[in-house]
Amino acid sequence: LFSAIHPTQRQRWAETYARLVVPQGTLIVLLYPLIHRGRTPPHRVTMADCEKYLKNHFVLVRVDPNCRCIEGDEGNELMSVWKRL
Repeated sequence: LFSAIHPTQRQRWAETYARLVVPQGTLIVLLYPLIHRGRTPPHRVTMADCEKYLKNHFVLVRVDPNCRCIEGDEGNELMSVWKRL
């Protein structure tokens, strides 16, 4: 969960996944919460946050704004699918 990573550690998170995911492999990232509720973690995230760290290693394949990953919190999450360069 990207939002569980403290913002100061996100670059390291992206570099770790770049090493772990084989070329042309898939990385699925749940972005939650999009709306901050005052407690951390999880830290509020945006798609731009995720792209900022992954763009050098991955290409965005798909974003699903209607994923129902966390029941009762619809609209506060996105699922993104990335392909390793």
